Amino acid sequence: MNPLFHVRAVCFDWGGTLMSEQGGPDDVPMAQWPQVEVIDGALACVQALSGRLPLAIATNASVSRRPMIELALSRVSLARYFSHIFCFTELGYRKSQVEFWRAVEQQLAVPLSAIAMIGDSYEQDAFYPRRFGAQAVWFNHEGKASRDEVAVPTVAALPTFAAWVMSAAA
Repeated sequence: MNPLFHVRAVCFDWGGTLMSEQGGPDDVPMAQWPQVEVIDGALACVQALSGRLPLAIATNASVSRRPMIELALSRVSLARYFSHIFCFTELGYRKSQVEFWRAVEQQLAVPLSAIAMIGDSYEQDAFYPRRFGAQAVWFNHEGKASRDEVAVPTVAALPTFAAWVMSAAA
């Protein structure tokens, strides 16, 4: 059963959801790492959704600013798919703060209730976005134990999320 409905825009977490966070030092922007990798299924997911509705990045990245995020995405052929990048380093707010989501809502010109968010952090990408009104999905590709605090839709593969979004696109 598809937990999404009337989706008009999609936000993806960046590190751990679209691109691997393995392979470089934590204090160096990912774009400057010797090697960067895309998460399995990420390219297929964004390609399936591309052109259907706006796609954005929503990240708490604290080392990389927007140009470095764009450069890292370019290195794995993902940059062209995203119309917006919302990041802590530019907004001054994290995904656990309502101000972050107000900025997303305003800049996308889409109500939070029509934005689907996916990411690998239960708290930052599922719990808080749902709390503020987004349709958040936990990307649990590592098979972590399910969380009981708040029931959230969960997927283990990004193409499953893409299918949900396509069937729920307004």
